[in-house]
Amino acid sequence: MIIRELTAADRPAVADIYLVDRQRFFPWVAQPELADFERDSNHELVLVAEIDGEIAGFISFYRLENFIHLLFVSPKHQRCSVGHALIEAMRQQATAPMTLKCVTTNENALIFYRREGFEIIREDRFAVPNNYTLKDTHEERYWYR
Repeated sequence: MIIRELTAADRPAVADIYLVDRQRFFPWVAQPELADFERDSNHELVLVAEIDGEIAGFISFYRLENFIHLLFVSPKHQRCSVGHALIEAMRQQATAPMTLKCVTTNENALIFYRREGFEIIREDRFAVPNNYTLKDTHEERYWYR
């Protein structure tokens, strides 16, 4: 598995991964489109995981807030440590413990993030959809700059 920065050639595959998951698991998004990835990751650092020449997943990161905005793995590559590798790579980019938001009903994601060392620090019951804010507890992995 290779973790690297997104290139222009990667954009269609990444947008497709994002669209497929949003169609399957984001019922609150009325009409997801391929163009959503460009809009939703604008001005963020995006890393991709590549396995045998194929994009297996991606992570987008808003550096100013050390915030993981998007983390998606293709269905074909789930449970292959892609998410773990992407988080580890992003820890190298972060300047402080990272945070992220996770939908409260997404139990699989919550289990994954807890296993990766994230803990719930806030719940927003008024957001649509309801979500948790999680913070990385692995402070020793950050280079404070």
